[in-house]
Amino acid sequence: MAQGSLARSSLVMVGGSFASRALGVVRAALLTAIIGTLAAGDAFNLANTLPNVFYLLAAGGILNAVLIPALTRAMKLEDGGREFTDRVVTVALVAMAAITLLVVLGAGLFVSLLSGDRGADFERLALAFSFICLPQIFFYGAFALFGQILNAKNRFGAFAWAPFIANVFAVIGLLIFIALYPAPQVVTAQGQPIPRGPEDWTAPMIWLFAGSATVSVIAQAAWLLPALYRTGFRYRPRWGLRGVGLGGVSRLAVWAFVGLAVSQVGFFITQWVLNTAAARSGRPPDDPLRATSVYAVAFTIFMLPHAFIAVSIITALFPRLSKAAADDDVPALKSDFRRGLLLPLVANVPVMVFVMVAATPIVALLAPGIDGPSIELASIVLVVMILGIVPFGVDLLCYRVFFALEDGRSPLLMQVVLTVISLTGGIITLFVEPKWAIAIVAAGQTIGNAASSATGVMLLKRRFGLLGLAEIVNSTARIGVAAAGAGLLAWGTMTVLSPILGDPTAPSSVVDRLFSSGIVLAFTGMLFVIVYLALAHAMHVREVRDVADMVRRRVS
Repeated sequence: MAQGSLARSSLVMVGGSFASRALGVVRAALLTAIIGTLAAGDAFNLANTLPNVFYLLAAGGILNAVLIPALTRAMKLEDGGREFTDRVVTVALVAMAAITLLVVLGAGLFVSLLSGDRGADFERLALAFSFICLPQIFFYGAFALFGQILNAKNRFGAFAWAPFIANVFAVIGLLIFIALYPAPQVVTAQGQPIPRGPEDWTAPMIWLFAGSATVSVIAQAAWLLPALYRTGFRYRPRWGLRGVGLGGVSRLAVWAFVGLAVSQVGFFITQWVLNTAAARSGRPPDDPLRATSVYAVAFTIFMLPHAFIAVSIITALFPRLSKAAADDDVPALKSDFRRGLLLPLVANVPVMVFVMVAATPIVALLAPGIDGPSIELASIVLVVMILGIVPFGVDLLCYRVFFALEDGRSPLLMQVVLTVISLTGGIITLFVEPKWAIAIVAAGQTIGNAASSATGVMLLKRRFGLLGLAEIVNSTARIGVAAAGAGLLAWGTMTVLSPILGDPTAPSSVVDRLFSSGIVLAFTGMLFVIVYLALAHAMHVREVRDVADMVRRRVS
């Protein structure tokens, strides 16, 4: 893939990711406005996360990380990899259908294990949501499978924009829910709204609310089919995987599966720890300890810049890494690795600084439907998480390089490091006050990502020798200084504006909260960007100019 092609592919991914995430913010705001961050919100968060967990555990990461290198090699065959692709599609779809059925049958066990003794009403609602959400596993698998076939053919547009289509369907479903089931006007003594409890949800409400989430995942997978057809892809069911060169791929898949199994231990730890902390806090039902829903709000916001920047660039870079690995072109592989490190830093470092300065208005703007205490807690969790955004992106890049090299052991080692640190954090929460549990879990994630990314870079250096990281360190230092200068000015501006526009955590209407938070962020954000770009230019940060030129060429 040429440099211009990489730039175009990256920008297509960024554009699709931006549109999807922007509409995803609306979706998340509607979700929290309807279901809140108390018990019912935690029940839906548990149920709607399970499909992602089991999809990843069963096949998601294997399809994403293993299929592109395998297809890149298969396309060099006489038939262009058609037989290989047909066989993989057949086996994958049948396996995903079987796995989905098994998980649905075991839904009661999973909900019971993760609920943390939060009561019968909580478990009943979580189980009802789970039965409707768990079929998403199959359609997540189909989306990943079809998407990676498109990516291997260097067709990124439909795959990048499919999540946007999913969010369109989800938002429509949530708006219908709001129209049919308006929120009850119940508030606490402090004037904070009280969302519906688990006992207030009827069967039609559950079906509409959870069903819109499942329909959105189906639409996401279906969106890829016309794009596949336009590439000339014609599926013919073929059984069996012998004789199509899958020996190395199957070994890699085993390592990938073990790594994913280890990674999902972290999810189960997080869910169980936070639900257990909420159950043992002893707080009243109308003001319980904020747990998994608040963590999910913070994590969703944390993922926005990661998905906009690191995921978009690295996804577009992955076929190129796979080709360099297949051709045994080590200089090209190292060059692309450095490029995958540098480009995200230009945006992720200043994003990290700005989020640390403006976490509270950011949460209030992106999740306006939640109450003041939840905004305050989610802001603290977000600051802890955002410290790990750079190593989180380095983690993803190292995984992709190792999978391009058909090396499954190194990602497994990285994942073990991350999970051990998460497990340690989970154990610590059992010996402290429940109110500290969510911050400790977030800190475990940040420290774990830093340790995991350092392990990945060390393993790559051991394999290839010098990686040319002095340039990365130099650029990171200059980018950091420019971001810190802009951050100080933004902090001073917010200090002046906040008393004038009001505290976003205080009881207020959604419209007032959106207006005040939006004004603060628009003004300080614009100021931050201008100062950051000026300082970066003065300090000769070449990568900022590279990204700006890439965007300008694409627009023109």
